[in-house]
Amino acid sequence: MPFRLPPDLFFDPTRGFRIHEGVVAPDWTDRNGHMNVVYYRKAFDQATQEMLAGIGLWDEGDRSSFALEDHVTYQQELHPGQPFFVTWQLLDFSEKLIHGFLRLFAAPEPGSGGAPVLAATCEHIGIHVDMRTRRSAPIPPEYRALLEEVARRQADMPLPPERGRVIGIRRGAPRPSPSPTASGA
Repeated sequence: MPFRLPPDLFFDPTRGFRIHEGVVAPDWTDRNGHMNVVYYRKAFDQATQEMLAGIGLWDEGDRSSFALEDHVTYQQELHPGQPFFVTWQLLDFSEKLIHGFLRLFAAPEPGSGGAPVLAATCEHIGIHVDMRTRRSAPIPPEYRALLEEVARRQADMPLPPERGRVIGIRRGAPRPSPSPTASGA
């Protein structure tokens, strides 16, 4: 079966392809009364699986994609019963790797006219795998052609500000190094 973009896949030129919709389940919350971090990751994973199935990657039993690295940011609380959706933007790809960016938005209340609110992001690197050997393998030409089509459709999208973000504590001024005498030397 050839790889293809599903005909009903909605493309938002500022957010990417809308690949998943859901509702925060009551058992997804923690003692703080909001969605627990593990379920943000679950929503991103479900969205990725739906997208890969939708484009045909998982129709072939001998091909798959494995996650190599994720960087998740949490930006807004979600609460039980709150609808959300996930979008995907292709950032780059190579012979075997795919670099994508997912955004999870709190959907606006129906009839409110409000805009979706960015709740979390997930920068993701995946690798194409030959399931017969369970080793990385070059992306087949027909899948590469699909990625090239996606790249063309998303060429004018702005890069996410969270892309490539380094984790760490931001400080206003550098902290002084301890002096040798302060450490008892």
